[in-house]
Parts: sequence; C-alpha cells; structure tokens
Amino acid sequence: MALYGLIGFPLSHSLSYKINNAVLKRYGDHYVIFETKPEELFSTVMGLKVLSRGFNVTIPHKKSIILYLDHLSEDAERIGAVNAVKVEQRTATGYNTDYLSILNLMNGRNVQTAMIFGAGGGARATAYALFRLGCNRFFIYNRTKENALSLKSKIEGWGAKAEVTEDPKSADVFVNATPMGMYANDEALIEFYLKGNYRTVIDLAYDLKGTSLSKLAKDYISGIEILIEQAALSIEIWKGIKVDRKEMRSALHENKG
Repeated sequence: MALYGLIGFPLSHSLSYKINNAVLKRYGDHYVIFETKPEELFSTVMGLKVLSRGFNVTIPHKKSIILYLDHLSEDAERIGAVNAVKVEQRTATGYNTDYLSILNLMNGRNVQTAMIFGAGGGARATAYALFRLGCNRFFIYNRTKENALSLKSKIEGWGAKAEVTEDPKSADVFVNATPMGMYANDEALIEFYLKGNYRTVIDLAYDLKGTSLSKLAKDYISGIEILIEQAALSIEIWKGIKVDRKEMRSALHENKG
C-alpha cells in the first residue's frame, strides 16, 4: 500500500480524490487531500517526503514548492512550476504534467498567438505547451502586474515574444489560467473574453455542469479533460503503469451531483 495526495488551498472543490482513487485503489493505494495554506507548505512537503510516494500540487503552490524539492525534471525547470512530485527514498522530484496534458489535448492544432488570462503556475505550463506547438507571440493579462511581468520574462527566455496588456487581444487561443468560472465571480473573465476574437479556448477552471466559457466557445478544451489527463500522467510517473482515462472519466460521472 502506498499513499499519494494533493496539496493546495482551498481544495473543497477538488475532484482529484475521485479520479485518482478510481485507479489507485485497485493497487491498494490511497489518494488523500491535504489542504495546505502557504505558511504550512514546508511542513506538509517534509511530511509527505516521509509518508508518501508522490503527490500533486495545485493553486497557490505550483511555483513556491520548487524551493522544497530535491530535483526537477528538465521541463519543470524550464516552466518554473510543478504540479506532480515523485518521492523515492525521501527524495522529492518535481514534474509538470499540466503542460503535457495540454500538449496532448491540443492534438496538433496550429497556434501562432495566444491571449493568457492569469499568470500563475497553470499559465506557465499552458504557455510552454503552446510554445512547443509553435506559438511565437503571447499576450498576458493579470491583476498583479508583477506576476504578469514574471511570466513575460519566462516566455521570452524560451525565445518567443510576450506582451503584458490591460486590454484583450484577439488571438488563435484564449487561455483562462485562473479559477474564474468554477465559482460565481466570473463576470470580469467573461467581459474580457467577449471583447476579443479567438478560435480555441483552453479553460483551466472546471465544473461538471460546465463553466461560463464552455457555453461560449466553439472549440473548447475543458478543465475537466485537462484534470483527467494530468492526473493520469502523474500516476504513470509515480507507478510506471499505463492509465485508462475512461476509467477516471467514468468515476467523475458516477459521482456527479
């Protein structure tokens, strides 16, 4: 039996428990939610390095957790964000399956420009996936300009162009890299989105009943599918097995409502 889990804050909305345990319980393993405030991050990570074989990381820890890890995969280092950690003999290695999930779900779509709403770890991973697909110009909006400038610097370090903006810019892809859409406070997101013109939407927010953007976009990559894909990729890293995405998807719908 092995312990796996998720750290982040808040986690009352999380569906990770359902989709991960759908797979892990078959092996006698358990996936547990560890709601972790920023001031608790160090102690939680130190504890999980002893007790667990791996864990996922979500808002607001995807960047700050790097300080407490022993190693990073090459992609996680380039992105500057981690959402999956593998623990072996109390040594923690950080990976980024967020970017891989988006890379897989984009199915080779042609992307030259992207408008990114948000600038956290999810934004970094999505931008990197789009960069790998050939996107060479990014527009970034974030309430905190310092974080937007940090993402701009990261993107330019990969060799693409990036611009921080307060106004929406039309682009091939619109990325919602915030939790807006999961809750009721999405008016600012919708107003921003409707002022531009986009072929594809990547929505990191998720809701089994659908987010506001899911009802507006024609070509839509949902946060639910991203969640399932990154979770499956995480388990594949932890256990070295092939994961059936349909099994995870079925677990969500069995528990729906």
